[in-house]
Parts: sequence; structure tokens; C-alpha cells
Amino acid sequence: MAEADQGEMENEAVIEKVKKFLNDGCGCALGAKGGPCSEQFSEAVVLFNLYNCLELSNDELDLVVLASIQAFTYSEAVGVKRSRSPRSFFYFQSLPICKEMFLHFYGLSDSRF
Repeated sequence: MAEADQGEMENEAVIEKVKKFLNDGCGCALGAKGGPCSEQFSEAVVLFNLYNCLELSNDELDLVVLASIQAFTYSEAVGVKRSRSPRSFFYFQSLPICKEMFLHFYGLSDSRF
């Protein structure tokens, strides 16, 4: 099997997994009125972002994900005692989302993240 065909099959599997996730919902309470955050976005918006990410190399995708995480990570003051680990927050289009939704937006597995 050609390498391009295998990559295409992997992408198809990721797309189907994301569609199933959107259909089932994430089950968190970060969305509007305490509902699932996955309901805040249309399938078209999620898939548009996913298709863009699937076109990137692994290194390029890593940079996109890192930039997204860095944009919303709490910054600590230097020299001040830390009371607990800083919490990461995930956002898409300025809306809070759960980690599962974040992973599906970018086509990432838990282990890759």
C-alpha cells in the first residue's frame, strides 16, 4: 500500500471519529447554560479546522497546538511561591472547551497530546 493511501485512510478514520464524537457530545458542562461545549460549534466549523490540521506536518501541528495552549495558559510571577500547579484552559474561537473537544478539534489522540 502506498504511503499516501495509508495517510488518507488514517485521516478518514480521524474524521469519522470526530463526527461520532460530535454526534454523541462531549458530556462536559463548559458550554452555554452549563451544557456540553461540543454543542457550541457546528460540524462544519469543527471539520473545517480538522481538515486544515490534517494538512499540516506533525511539526507544524505541534506548533499550532502549542500556540493555542500558550495563548490561554496562566502566567506565573517569577519569585513568588506557587500554591498549586497552574491549570490549563482550552478555548476555540474564544469559547471555553473541554480537553476532549480540544483534542478532536486538532485531530489529536490523548497519547499524542
